[in-house]
Amino acid sequence: MRTLLFIAFASLLGNVHASEIEELVIGCALASDSVDAQLEENQAKYTFKFTSIDGSKSRMLYSIDGIEDKAKLVNNSFEIVTSPGKHIFQFYYSRDFIEVYTDSLQIENRHHSTYEVYMFRTLDMQITVDKPVIYLYPEKETEVELSLNIIGSPLLLYPEYDGQWQFAASPSGDLTFGDKTYNYLFWEATQSGTFSEEELKTGFNVKKENAVAFLEEKLTLAGLNSKEQADFITYWGPRLAANELNFIRFEFNEVCNRYAELDITPKPDHVYRIYMTWIPIESELNVIPQTIETMNREGFCVLEWGGSEVNQIPQNSLILN
Repeated sequence: MRTLLFIAFASLLGNVHASEIEELVIGCALASDSVDAQLEENQAKYTFKFTSIDGSKSRMLYSIDGIEDKAKLVNNSFEIVTSPGKHIFQFYYSRDFIEVYTDSLQIENRHHSTYEVYMFRTLDMQITVDKPVIYLYPEKETEVELSLNIIGSPLLLYPEYDGQWQFAASPSGDLTFGDKTYNYLFWEATQSGTFSEEELKTGFNVKKENAVAFLEEKLTLAGLNSKEQADFITYWGPRLAANELNFIRFEFNEVCNRYAELDITPKPDHVYRIYMTWIPIESELNVIPQTIETMNREGFCVLEWGGSEVNQIPQNSLILN
């Protein structure tokens, strides 16, 4: 199967309001459970009904406890007879749909459990790439051209952007467009995005009361100066502090091309990009702390920071009991 992308259960919704549940969508929910007299001793049966697929395919690729198989779909559902106990399932329909991975689904001896599974299209997993800002620090005043290849739908670029920005950059960080001066360049866009299985293995659990201290520590390690840190923290700090607990991870440099590619003339000596992705969680995740990459500020250097709140519930299996 493809890389595991999504799991959603009501028990993991944490701080999500009821009005937002429809947007996040329950991935797999128990609809019914009853004794089935037709089943033999030490047998149990699951029925999975898929409520959102388009019906263009007659088979579902799935796995039970890591063993892959294919099932024929009848009215967008299929049945599987197995042993009683706990089983983990994974469902993959097509490249256009998010793959669903369940928690352990408990079933009793000679019982028949029916689950409704919602698989939604990858295009529906929209995130906002929030406030990426770009600072430029040449060694001397320099005429600069900078263009963006944004992956997604641009919402706002500032100052006015007409295929590129043309301006004079000074060592102080001032960016001059005619008679106007700015501290940085700003852009924002929407695009599809989730946490992958690998991304959920590294990052940080951050409580609301520790959010500002956490950002100060990590941004200092990254090499941001006090002004850059203040810009970052005053934007993201209140959003993180609004939740009791957050899962946070950072992306650096070339990885940030997933959001946009930068084309800068003349070419800087160093370009450092740091993006923070995060999601409110209810319980701490079992993750390895990330190593923070450090900015090189020698010569003509460029800094870009941004971030996104990811609208996806992390795997239940990664949550500490």
